[in-house]
Amino acid sequence: MKLDFRKIFVIISAIFLSFMVSFYGYRLVHFYLKEKEKDTTSYTMIAYLTKEENLINNKLIKEENRYYFPKDAQNNYLYFSGLMYRILYMDDKTIYAITDQVVTNLKYGITSDYNASNIKVWLNEVFLNNLHKDYLNSEEVRLINKELYQKIGANESSIIGKDMWVLDDNEGLVLTENGNLMKPTNYEDFLGIKVLIELNGTKKYIAGKGTIDEPYLFEERGASTLNDLAVGDYLTYKGMDFRLIEKNATGVKVLSVNKLDNQLAFSDKSNVYQTNNKKALGYYLNSTYLSLLNQDDLVLTKWYTGDYHFDYKETLSSGLNAYVGLLKIGDYFITDVLNSYLLTRSGSYVYTINSNGDLSLSSPTKALDIYPVLTLKSDLNVGSGLGYIDNPYVVGE
Repeated sequence: MKLDFRKIFVIISAIFLSFMVSFYGYRLVHFYLKEKEKDTTSYTMIAYLTKEENLINNKLIKEENRYYFPKDAQNNYLYFSGLMYRILYMDDKTIYAITDQVVTNLKYGITSDYNASNIKVWLNEVFLNNLHKDYLNSEEVRLINKELYQKIGANESSIIGKDMWVLDDNEGLVLTENGNLMKPTNYEDFLGIKVLIELNGTKKYIAGKGTIDEPYLFEERGASTLNDLAVGDYLTYKGMDFRLIEKNATGVKVLSVNKLDNQLAFSDKSNVYQTNNKKALGYYLNSTYLSLLNQDDLVLTKWYTGDYHFDYKETLSSGLNAYVGLLKIGDYFITDVLNSYLLTRSGSYVYTINSNGDLSLSSPTKALDIYPVLTLKSDLNVGSGLGYIDNPYVVGE
């Protein structure tokens, strides 16, 4: 039989071409995936944010060795240690970011001197101690100052919100909700606190696009027990949603995200939180509401009920032990519990948060919304979830 060399050549060529396409196609996909993996796991935060494509997409403004986000930035969100932040600027080692929301309300103090203020004490004794310090480049957290506020766009910047305290050198200033800076007539007004922190930008970039729905991440998310959570994280317990507001040696204190179905008075006569008066809110929370929970999961806690004047530590002057309480002045997220009571009192009145999110005083006999607070044992198991409001950690799985 005569061989048809042309057919043999065509067959061999087809086999060779198929081999070449498969070989180089495989290599193309392989190295593309390797490069994609590198793109998301091999960069530090600052290296990732200053990639050429990100510099262009985020419209970063370079000044000497600093990169500023523009005043109208909507892609500078960063989630860290349980809270959402907005990145303001960065240098070659440090990311400077401010909390996206007010974290608490406080009086500044009795003088303009920041070093003598209640706020500096709270920032460095409460707020700082609740951060993952391995990710910080400074042992100090502070208020934003006038110079930086003007640098990031002043009243057109993304930090504008409720009236809050800022600094002018070492003196307190008021930044109004309209973006105006004012010297206060006194320093005894309750105003919001947003916190400026310095993050270690040489930590590894993990994920995120910088949007509010997909913020930048450089911490691994996940937990096995409540002790792994951070202040600010959301969790679900007994089918109810809570937010972590404090970690201590005995457990984690959590605030109910949702108010009770019915409004209740603080008491029929007293402005002191009580658990032995059947006509008092404290009795209801530690009997009827407590019955919805597993008492074995809870920690008997001292709830501070001190009379407040200037210093948030005055709230620690008195208290009682119970399983369920409320927020007090100096706690996180007090502006989130609208039209509700706090534990803190003044004279014959009880401090409340009004419908605008401002602190005010009320008679204890008035019926208001109630947001319970309780302390869970820190070794309780955590199953699914990532701690976000729309994906909370689930306790007890």
